[in-house]
Amino acid sequence: MSQSFFDKTLITERGEVDSQRWKKHHACLVVMQGAEIGRDFRLRRGSMTIGRGLDVDIRIPDDLASRRHARVDFNWDPFKETATFVLSDLDSTNHTFVNSRQADRIELQDGDKIQIGDTVLKFVVLDEIEVKFHAEVRHRITFDQLSGLLTKESLFLALEMELKRCHRYTVPLAVLMMDLDHFKQVNDTRGHLMGSHVLAEVGRLIARSIRGADVAARFGGEEFVAYLPEADGAGAVQVAERIRLSIESTEFALDGETVRTTISTGIALFPAHGNDLKSLVSRADKALYRAKEDGRNRVCLDVN
Repeated sequence: MSQSFFDKTLITERGEVDSQRWKKHHACLVVMQGAEIGRDFRLRRGSMTIGRGLDVDIRIPDDLASRRHARVDFNWDPFKETATFVLSDLDSTNHTFVNSRQADRIELQDGDKIQIGDTVLKFVVLDEIEVKFHAEVRHRITFDQLSGLLTKESLFLALEMELKRCHRYTVPLAVLMMDLDHFKQVNDTRGHLMGSHVLAEVGRLIARSIRGADVAARFGGEEFVAYLPEADGAGAVQVAERIRLSIESTEFALDGETVRTTISTGIALFPAHGNDLKSLVSRADKALYRAKEDGRNRVCLDVN
């Protein structure tokens, strides 16, 4: 019996490997321990601040981190043609540690572990392939593949850390529970491909409508959830209305067919409506139910 074609090793012509491609390296901080474990922050030229504040370059949702905790500075030596990154503590309350030693200012080396509060970041220098690998692994673990938003589990993990910060510093927070109206009709009349397309586009519209510090996820099915750090009732309603209007005004098109949909939203506030994840999600869900009962395509803020 002759050897099958599929058992043979295929031979193909390949050009020489582009050696310059493999020489490209990127310095990153990878979260080894903390609310956003697995996330990597690519360091850029110039300075980048690290902390729990909303205005930093690398935000750590850790209540033991200062608002502006530390800074990483990029330094370039034109004679040696080498780059270095220097980490400096910014007079933080709980200090910065590198490899378990308190550090006020230190030049980072590949593999150094930086501890800020309960969060541990690893300084690594990755080539192009490693950067893509890290990004792909984190994306698959952390993000819902259809909507592009976080998974429910990833959001809840981050929200738990954010609530610790809210308790410690007495800052407000809003939770939004969102649900597409009559979405079953879209699947039943236009098919599941159109339904999936709508969910993907809704995820994009939500991501575009929230603030930079806000976090959104797909809760499951046609439900979505978000939390808004340091947002009061008026601010939360403003964000929710922006999401509602963007979805209401969008015509979702696929393969020559179009469909429209709307979204209803319930809002709960910390600490007025609860001081833990379970109670806040429950109160936001009740407000969502009321929005549905009142006619859908509306935002409902929970009341005391």
